[in-house]
Formats: sequence, C-alpha cells, structure tokens
Amino acid sequence: MINLLSSFYLSATIFHRSLLCREWSTDTSGTGLASFHLISSGGAFLYCDGYLAEPLSEGDIVIFPHDAPHLISYHSNEEIAYNTNSFISYPIEANIDNSTGLICGYFDFDEDKKHPLIAQLPSCILVKKLSMNMTLNRIVDCLISEALQGAEANEIVLARLSEIFFLTLLRNLLQDENTSLGLFKALQDPKMKKVLQALSCNISHQWNLSSLADIGGYSRASFHSHFKRYLQQSPLEYLTHIRLSKAKKLLRQGMTVSKVSIEVGYLNENSFAKAYKRHFGYGPGLSRKN
Repeated sequence: MINLLSSFYLSATIFHRSLLCREWSTDTSGTGLASFHLISSGGAFLYCDGYLAEPLSEGDIVIFPHDAPHLISYHSNEEIAYNTNSFISYPIEANIDNSTGLICGYFDFDEDKKHPLIAQLPSCILVKKLSMNMTLNRIVDCLISEALQGAEANEIVLARLSEIFFLTLLRNLLQDENTSLGLFKALQDPKMKKVLQALSCNISHQWNLSSLADIGGYSRASFHSHFKRYLQQSPLEYLTHIRLSKAKKLLRQGMTVSKVSIEVGYLNENSFAKAYKRHFGYGPGLSRKN
C-alpha cells in the first residue's frame, strides 16, 4: 500500500474530558477544524446528517472531518435534544451514577485538509467499539485509561493517542475493499496505484500526462478519465497540489524558496512563486517567515 501517510500533517488537541450529568447537549462545530467525541462511559445519542438519535455507548467515537454541524445529547428525542444547550460536568475520574464520560478533541490537518485523503471523507464518521479491530480497540482503551487519570493525565499523550487512532482508521479505510471513496478505490486499482506511487515517490520529476499514463499502462484519454473519476481532479492538478503541500512544509522548516522550488519540481523560482500564490493566496516567503 502506498505510504500516503508518511508526510501527512496531523495535529490533535484534547479540549474537553469530563462526566456530563442530567440534561446536556453539545455541538463543537464552527472552528474550521475537524472535531471528534469519544464516549468513555455511559451513553449518548448522535444527531448528524443520516444519524438521528443514533445510540452511542462506551468506546464509540464520532469524527467530523469537515466541521459539520452536529449534536451529541443525553436525550433520544430530537426536539428535547436541540432545546438543551447547557450541561453540568464533573471530573472524568469521578464515580457518578447516570453520567456520560466524554472526551472531545480537534484534528488540525492544516494544508492537507484539501488533500483527497481528507476531502473525500464523509461529513460524519461513526466508529462503534464493537466493530473496531484489535488495534483500534487498544488505542481507544489507552485513550480512556489515560483520561481517567484526571489531573495526572498527560495532554501530549492524549493528543498523540488521538492522532494514532485517526491514522490507523485511515489505513483501515484504505484497505477496505467495499469503500466508496475515490482515492481509496484508486489505491486498490493496481494500475492507478502504480501511478500514485510514482507521483508520491518522485514529485520533482517533470511529469506529463503521457509519462504518467505509460506508468499505469493507460492511453492518455483513458488515464485522464480514470484519474478524474477517482480523485475528482486531473492528474496535473493533483500533482500541483501534492507539490505545493510539500513545499509549504519545507518552507516552514526554514528551507529557502529557491531550494524548495527545485525540491518539488519547478524549473525556476518565479514559476514556483506564482503557482504557490495562486494555490494558497499568498507567496512562499510568507510561509517561510511564519
């Protein structure tokens, strides 16, 4: 499997972990970041898109990759759930009857949120504990165990465990033969996988439509058609995206603009700067300064 995750930017932050009691509902959308909720104990109900009062139980996790409006609530009645806009919380390590343990966080993908790997994900991903494989189960158990240490819990450990969960989930989706996600299906197509592997391993090469089609054993026309059907963008648009995403990472590490332009396959600094500004809305110098 192509190693798309090796240079993928992901940063997690845990912003809430507590026991919720009595009447409560929460919606963490509106930040522009992906959010997630893990039920550490008790139960709740999910309202989002196709989910209407979907029961959640201990170990279930819900992820909103595109900051979709949602509601996690104590009540299975939609009207009551949406009319409840406050909650009483206690330390997550407390022992209180009829409570729900909730661990909430954000995933920040930075420039990679435009990558097909993220862009093609559904607005709401519900992962039930009972359906998780052994690896995901263990990560969730570790997350809950760390959070239950209360004030002694390490925020960095919680964040890294959250990141590992998400990356493992992506890997599982890439291997799912029944996936309907374009990029994930492309990686299961032996011919298209060769093309994506070549692009990922050598983005500085002076690729064109013909050379890429040859790698996969396509004609030019069929390659362009297949690629766009899988990724909703042309091969050269995809190449531009992964080049400039890598360029941004290198600039933030302090590499000079001229070196970065060569590293990601641009023939001169001027053409790189124009492409960069067209893609991000500002020049490469600003990324390097920041």
